[in-house]
Amino acid sequence: MYQDYPVIGLCMVRADDERNFNMIEALSKKIHAIGARLMIFQSTTNMYWEYKPEGGERSIYSLVNYDYVDLMIVFSEIINDEGLIDSIVQNAKIHGKPVFTIGKPHAGCTNFGFLYVDGIEKAIRHVVEHHGCRELCFVAGPEGESTSELRIEKYREIVSEYGLEDSLPRIFYGGYWSVPAMAAAEEILQLEKLPEAIVCANDIMAITIADVFREKGIRVPEDVILTGLDDTIEAHANVPSITTSGCDMNELADMIISAFQKIQNGEQPEEEYLCHFSFVEGQSCGCRETMDSTPLSNYLKYNIAKQNEKLFVEQSFHTIYEKILGAPDVKQLPGILDSMKFGSLEIMVNEDSFRRNVNPLAEGIHMDFDARQRVIYQSGRDISELPVTIRLSDLSPDFDRLIRLERPIVLSPLSFFNRAIGYLVYAPEVTNQNYYMVMPYTNSLSEIIGSYSMVRYLEFNAEQMDRMARHDYLTDLYNRNGFYTHLPHLLRRCDTPFYAAITIDMDGLKNMNDKFGHETGDLAIRYISRAVAAASSDHSISGRFGGDEFVICAALQNVHEAEQIRRSIHNYLSEHMVNTSLPCDVTVSIGTCVMDREEFDFDTALKISDERMYIEKNGKKNRRT
Repeated sequence: MYQDYPVIGLCMVRADDERNFNMIEALSKKIHAIGARLMIFQSTTNMYWEYKPEGGERSIYSLVNYDYVDLMIVFSEIINDEGLIDSIVQNAKIHGKPVFTIGKPHAGCTNFGFLYVDGIEKAIRHVVEHHGCRELCFVAGPEGESTSELRIEKYREIVSEYGLEDSLPRIFYGGYWSVPAMAAAEEILQLEKLPEAIVCANDIMAITIADVFREKGIRVPEDVILTGLDDTIEAHANVPSITTSGCDMNELADMIISAFQKIQNGEQPEEEYLCHFSFVEGQSCGCRETMDSTPLSNYLKYNIAKQNEKLFVEQSFHTIYEKILGAPDVKQLPGILDSMKFGSLEIMVNEDSFRRNVNPLAEGIHMDFDARQRVIYQSGRDISELPVTIRLSDLSPDFDRLIRLERPIVLSPLSFFNRAIGYLVYAPEVTNQNYYMVMPYTNSLSEIIGSYSMVRYLEFNAEQMDRMARHDYLTDLYNRNGFYTHLPHLLRRCDTPFYAAITIDMDGLKNMNDKFGHETGDLAIRYISRAVAAASSDHSISGRFGGDEFVICAALQNVHEAEQIRRSIHNYLSEHMVNTSLPCDVTVSIGTCVMDREEFDFDTALKISDERMYIEKNGKKNRRT
């Protein structure tokens, strides 16, 4: 319970699907009528078939906060993943919350089932008793699939009851989809005699078979009667309209609310509730002789409106796509997104998705949501206040207001290459058009945010690779390549009368390596690099050309500044020695060459400074000798 509102959670997929939306619409009305609230956790990936997303999409179901969810409903019929369903059920049970399943039953849960076989039975009895058909065939779903086999069993039971033995073996498999249904239609056409009626296990197959028959010159219902199942809008809009049957979603919602109220009153609900199908007569069986253009007209208007809206959204996202990818600062994103004028939408993104040094495609990254989320868009909020950060457990920065609305709160995952990168919180008015937009919003924003994260990482990676190519790994000064790359820039931007090449070489590196080891030698080289860097200014560049050799090119106002750089390096080495762990003093030999700007050639100056450095170094050796 949250703010005195009982909260019901619903785990499902594809809230935009027509049948799923019809259930949400009916359930939402009933839930709000008793003063409760509905939260929908939905994936945009269809989990009914073989494909089961392993990462990002599945993570949406982990967002359920059982501190205030009083009942969890799992639409198990459309989530064909027993492991996922089991984890949702177990989490609810751990928190002591009841679980209802819709479709496939699950141990320890109250199940609400659809009597699909009730629809099959009503279709068979109608064509036999009302139309006098004696020769039937049945088009089932996939062969071996459990719900398909149950419908086949009911078909055999009813035709046996009527003594229609010749119809028993006439079973074809249409896979619930158009392509296999076309193949089933061709098989039926190969029969010696066309059956009087074809009973299909869903509307899509019935519509497809009617199309195939029309191309062959076979009339429905004059030559053959056809029935479907599911009561879809396509069935009503088809020519001829399909005789079908469908689940009464209001009856389903009433049963769910009744069972929930029993639990609230301390009573035990039934283990199973079954929702009946209502039979809907259409033209495909001959019960409606005249064509009513209203369903077809409404269907066309509805689909045109949907496609126009989808096209508008896709074009709008395309417009902001390049703007977002080109925005190096995340603070720019709310302003860009605000041009879309979303209604009741919040966009939360993993904090890691905005860290330039994090590879969004690295192994183990973003399989689940980060503990903290960055809110980069919130409808109605001043964009100057965004982005803000919230805890994942809070779900929304505006949850207190959303829970008071008599609308479902829909949470949909943002996923990029099967990795969770964030989620959307959507709470529009409950209309088919609004829920249809969940899919394009989620998919487009997933691509945009994921690509934004990838572009920022690639930029960072390119910078790092460039740095590795141009900087010495031990000292972080320029290497020879980096030095010569930046040298022309220095010469162009510094308009001074003199330039100097300065060569610095460590004294006794070989002896130090032999006596104390190469690690000590590396420490000494890093120590010298700090002295070189400290002696450099904005008007100079410095680098390590190899081993213990360092080089500076400096723009000078007078010839004496080169000597100041020399003294600065020597002073740094003597003054900071006490702060190191080196076992002996570190000294260097330095050679300089100063030239007028007009005469300056770095390589020539470097050769002279190098020679002078070796003169100094050899002088030290002679003195020691």
